Amino acid sequence: MVALTSLSYAQGQRGQRPEPPSVEEMIKMATKELSLSKEQVSEWEVIHEKYADALKDRSSAQETRKKMEEELEATLTENQLEKYIENRKKGGNRPQRGPRQ
Repeated sequence: MVALTSLSYAQGQRGQRPEPPSVEEMIKMATKELSLSKEQVSEWEVIHEKYADALKDRSSAQETRKKMEEELEATLTENQLEKYIENRKKGGNRPQRGPRQ
């Protein structure tokens, strides 16, 4: 019975992209990786909230994301900024997308 349940669950997940991390999860990861202060965390929350609606508009999302990144980077110390840029080049800790089907 357990094997059958596991099998049907696994089949339901096939081909689906993983959900992107929430803003809270992204800030939590950044806090851990960059050692963000409480003040920086608050600033990041405000910045993400500021751009939340604009990011939903696909036609301007890329430009909006660039502006948001610039504001986020402005809150970081020099060492944090270096780590942040390095992580972005590596793709960060985003979940990897599976093959398209």
